[in-house]
Amino acid sequence: MNERRAAAWPPHSRFAVALTLALSLAGCNRFIGSPSHNTPVILISIDTLRSDHLPAYGYRGVATPNIDALRADSILYERAYSHVPLTLPSHVSILTGMLPADHGVRDNVGFRLADSVPTLQESLKKNGYATGAAVSAFVLRRETGIAKGFDFFDDNVEPMSGQSVNGQTVISRVQRDGAETLQAGQRWLDGQVGRPFFFFLHLYEPHTPYTPPEPYFSRYPNHYDGEIAFADAIVGSLIDDLKRRGVYDKSLIVLLSDHGEGLNDHGEEEHGIFLYREALQVPLIVKLPKSRKAGETVDTPVELVDVFPTILERTGTPVPKAGRRIGQSLLNFLNKGPIRPIYAESYYPRFHFGWSDLHSLIEGKDHYIRAPQAELYDLAADPAEKKN
Repeated sequence: MNERRAAAWPPHSRFAVALTLALSLAGCNRFIGSPSHNTPVILISIDTLRSDHLPAYGYRGVATPNIDALRADSILYERAYSHVPLTLPSHVSILTGMLPADHGVRDNVGFRLADSVPTLQESLKKNGYATGAAVSAFVLRRETGIAKGFDFFDDNVEPMSGQSVNGQTVISRVQRDGAETLQAGQRWLDGQVGRPFFFFLHLYEPHTPYTPPEPYFSRYPNHYDGEIAFADAIVGSLIDDLKRRGVYDKSLIVLLSDHGEGLNDHGEEEHGIFLYREALQVPLIVKLPKSRKAGETVDTPVELVDVFPTILERTGTPVPKAGRRIGQSLLNFLNKGPIRPIYAESYYPRFHFGWSDLHSLIEGKDHYIRAPQAELYDLAADPAEKKN
């Protein structure tokens, strides 16, 4: 508003507008609660999990009672999208609130997060939080730079020497059982009584090779679903533990995935190359303290870089000045919110095969993929993206 226009408003009118805005904000906080730097924060990442393979999103091929129970206490985002279908760069986007071009990590190998890029855990630590993480995959080891800002970072997924094949040692372990990862995190949680904490738990189920333990291996002929069932059991163990500690009700819990899985929908068994919906659309479930807005569903498209400002907002933590961020608080979308273009990329085909890198934009119902032969899909009429 310019000075001339402001002068035309009577003082009592300007006061009325200010009062209306203040009451609006107060009403918003009444429904979602006020920010608090004492709120425990738990971020659960279930690697390689397509949202359309969860009952919470309408799937009937697997039972996930623990994620279902968490969803009942939470807000579910129906259309949440990753920015890159690879573990390391996607998690860096989650923990920095930045797109890959801005944080600089474009692939699982050959990149390291720069010390100058602020992270979520560094910001929370400055706000008095204890910060701990336990990860399940070698690709998220501390040497990637992702550990900076964590007081505790358990990445005990050291490669174990296997057989020698053609004179080269084959690495036989690049991941660990998620239950083992949770146990490492729980030992750290034991020391956080009475103080605010941020705990990041990363599970590598249902990533390949799809070898869930019994009874899930026998129960589910589709072993990808079997791994999802096992991941659900681990989530249940964590939730039960938080309840025993008396912190579940007051916690902010975010459950998500870094990317999806091809499952041959478009000829890709796993992930990393293509940017179709099955690789980018992920679950995103947000439980507020006291389960405020429990059971709500948001159908406006959101993106993984929105997680960063959401957690900072709800904990009263200042947003770092360094770095370019485009994300918004996920709570802004409870009343629809703006439709934004959501960007994704994959340089994996270029770096590993010398093919073209791929880029995509999702805006509302439209999904444009920039490739050697451009593709455009109507996600409302053609959610499987079969008709270009």
